[in-house]
Amino acid sequence: MKNNLLLVFALLLVGVVYGQADVVITGTKKIDKKATPQQVLDSLNKRFPDASAVEVFQAPASGITKGGWTVTEYDNLPEGDEVDYYTISFKRSNAQYYGLYSRDGTLIQSKMEVKMDSIPEPIRNSLKSLSTQYPGYKIVSKNYYKKTNYSKSQEHYEITASNGKETKKVYYSADGTFVKMQ
Repeated sequence: MKNNLLLVFALLLVGVVYGQADVVITGTKKIDKKATPQQVLDSLNKRFPDASAVEVFQAPASGITKGGWTVTEYDNLPEGDEVDYYTISFKRSNAQYYGLYSRDGTLIQSKMEVKMDSIPEPIRNSLKSLSTQYPGYKIVSKNYYKKTNYSKSQEHYEITASNGKETKKVYYSADGTFVKMQ
């Protein structure tokens, strides 16, 4: 009986720890750095020479959607699907980064976790009107994500908001303009 309770407690603890993560890497399979194309690693090291705690995930072309880059490490690659993309998770200057790379080493998108107290002033000002645009919604995350799409030269900031019943992501452009809530 004690073993069963211990097992249940351990499973609940793991669920809580993983349930708190804002970023989950989906449609991918974790791989060893040795199995990663050298061009991808070279690109990472050139752009982020001080990257640490590097983890690499491979994803098929079908895992990258038009609506965005879905980042969970628990999904397996579909059989027979060609791997075209690599997600690299790493730490740099006490911040968590995620990069989406093509097979040739091109950085397509990145996502950087940043503390709320360092949010840019234009976005901070825009956040003040969030409850006016969306009554009942408040910022619930202690961190936000700076998302950069290198192929489209776009930069967005992703912040988590909730009204107590629903939790949504709020997106702002770098100049503080509201983009969308989903």
